[in-house]
Amino acid sequence: MNMNEDQLKAERRRLAAAFDGVLKEPVPERLRALLAEPAAQVVDLGTVRAQRRAMSSWAAWGGMAATLLLGTLIGTRLTPPGATDENRLVATGAIAQALDRQLASAPGGAVAVQVSFKARDGRYCRSFTTTASAGLACRDGDGAWALQQVAAVAPTPGTGMRQAATALPPAVLGAMDGLIAGEALNAEQERTARDAGWH
Repeated sequence: MNMNEDQLKAERRRLAAAFDGVLKEPVPERLRALLAEPAAQVVDLGTVRAQRRAMSSWAAWGGMAATLLLGTLIGTRLTPPGATDENRLVATGAIAQALDRQLASAPGGAVAVQVSFKARDGRYCRSFTTTASAGLACRDGDGAWALQQVAAVAPTPGTGMRQAATALPPAVLGAMDGLIAGEALNAEQERTARDAGWH
């Protein structure tokens, strides 16, 4: 049904009469306070996402750089100048002494020997931990302990230190799984191998 012009005017007058009082009322104080607050900041989500991607990219590159630096530092501490040749990295100092003499069942000092076993190629291999690193070394024919795997270890939370006799990192466990032939040496087998000079 179409309204003519007179009907429209009459309808407008009726609505004005019904709501005119409301329109002339003052704005309540709580609404004025809302209107007085600064507008919420509009954030461009595309920019925020780009910033987060850039930050995570820098974090990833920073993490890789830190790992490389840590690996270099550990390598140089385990192997002072003259302790490497073209094909291998060998343990020296306290680590080499512990691998030569310490039994896994004996309490360790700065170096703790964890597991001893015979590798598939016939060499004896031993895993170890220190306050900063863990590793796996195998005894070569010339008597040197050739490092097969070295990994950094995190300090115990709240102490800044790590006890030597702790679980081995996955990288070291993986290297052990790749080399071990049979079972780990028991205490008697380990003592016999040590007394025979690991030959």
